[in-house]
Amino acid sequence: MKKKVLPLAVGAASAVAMTAAHAAMYVNEDGMGESLILPFYSAEDGNNTNVNLVNTTGTHKAVKVRIVEAWNSLEVLDFNLYMSPEDHFSFAIVAEGEGAKIITNDNSCTVPAIPAGGEMFRNLKFDTEKSAAGADKPYDWTGLARTRVGHIEIIEMGQLDPDFSAASKAGIDPTGKMNAAAAMTHDSTGVPADCELLVNAWSNIAGVDGKWVEDSDGLATIPAKTEFLEAWTGGGLYGYATVINVPEGAAYGYDAIAIADQVADGADGGVMHYEPGSVNPDFSNSAFNTSSLIFNNGGVVEFNAAEGYLSSTVARLQALNATLMATAVHNDYVTDASIGATTDWVLTFPTKRAHVNTAVPIEPFSETWDIPTASACEYTSMTLVDREESAPPPPPAPGSSGPDFSPKPPTPPGPAPSNNDVPLCYEATVVQFAEGSATGADESVSIGVNAYLDAEDGWASISFDPADADTKLGGCNKTGTGTAPAIACARTISDADDIITGLPVVGFAVQKYVNGSAGGAGVLANYAMSTVHKTTVSIS
Repeated sequence: MKKKVLPLAVGAASAVAMTAAHAAMYVNEDGMGESLILPFYSAEDGNNTNVNLVNTTGTHKAVKVRIVEAWNSLEVLDFNLYMSPEDHFSFAIVAEGEGAKIITNDNSCTVPAIPAGGEMFRNLKFDTEKSAAGADKPYDWTGLARTRVGHIEIIEMGQLDPDFSAASKAGIDPTGKMNAAAAMTHDSTGVPADCELLVNAWSNIAGVDGKWVEDSDGLATIPAKTEFLEAWTGGGLYGYATVINVPEGAAYGYDAIAIADQVADGADGGVMHYEPGSVNPDFSNSAFNTSSLIFNNGGVVEFNAAEGYLSSTVARLQALNATLMATAVHNDYVTDASIGATTDWVLTFPTKRAHVNTAVPIEPFSETWDIPTASACEYTSMTLVDREESAPPPPPAPGSSGPDFSPKPPTPPGPAPSNNDVPLCYEATVVQFAEGSATGADESVSIGVNAYLDAEDGWASISFDPADADTKLGGCNKTGTGTAPAIACARTISDADDIITGLPVVGFAVQKYVNGSAGGAGVLANYAMSTVHKTTVSIS
């Protein structure tokens, strides 16, 4: 049996010690982890997104960088990043033609190497989603424009051995003069010794497989472990992003969500080192823990997903979900026209695709991805309170004529909103409070609530509790139950002792202001800021 609800008074050090002893992952509020989630990038409407990743440790790390679009979290680009001790890597996502691309001036080793002019994002994954009605859509949701907004996953894949003897062992350097750790280490001029060695290790040159291709038998499902440490020593990564709009002179930034102790005890140092371009590793990888720690209401609850799910793949996902679950999110909004104020809420479900791209939805999600409508909508309930503690009148009864949302969502994004229901249909959805957008997100991933506001400024809550939603939710299935039929569930995940209600969500609010008289008449000054969402978590 597990120990339940430990008081936080024992201190952070004790909580971390418990994590190591019980092999449980957790969201590290100090910002360091083995995996990082950056909830939003944008190359729309003049935006560029600058991303910074830091290895604070003395180890050489192999890291997966995966960039996914906002609708259904399909990959638009991924690559392997090799970070030497205390290394810093930065890149930018910018618009290019109809789509977007990554550019960098950083010297850290990537495989493949990022060209000097950048690398375009790809829509190759979108083609598999085309439907017979695709040509009739009012916008091309399989086109490159879809790559311009999304989120980013960073997953540590392993730690390289700086003492590996390339001369006496079959290393990645055929001459035996240099090991992988040395190849990726920066010299006094800030340039790695030989990034080409790492590229060649993942290449076939003149019919000869590189060492890491040979290790994996050329299969994307097998990790290549030569030159890695025998035991996993991961963690210590942090990251942040800044969305900059140069024409408007505005920017906002946010820190990455850091997941610590995600890899199970006893793993080796190359357990997740897969080839570039592979979908591996993802958040269901066999190296990850099936238990997690949830810090809530002054205590710590350990969630053992393996006790609630027969499928180990689902259990690993649910362990991560438990760390991100929210029954409701809360934040401010400002829409004063006199100061040109706009507010957007970014709400990202970083694990959603694993739950909705299935024959039946896997809890806690209630709908599957629907190709004709290009959506998998989760209905939520919004409440609003102005700055004088007043709330708007309740919405009309179902079936009566109530306020509509503005701007109306595109057709089709899934069912239209009604009453106080706010449908979040994508992996990353932008809730737009003003008539204009603070993030610059276009209508394809946005839902407008301006017509529902009773006051220009205030605070709001979005509840994921199905008891608060006006629209009846669909059923879902607890996977791994063999031939048992689908069972109804109410947006919950559970182990033997706990039921958590809500959805796994990350994100923040962006407020933007326009001051038309700053520095004198006719001088335009724009300001922007971001604030992380506050959450309520219900565990019973």
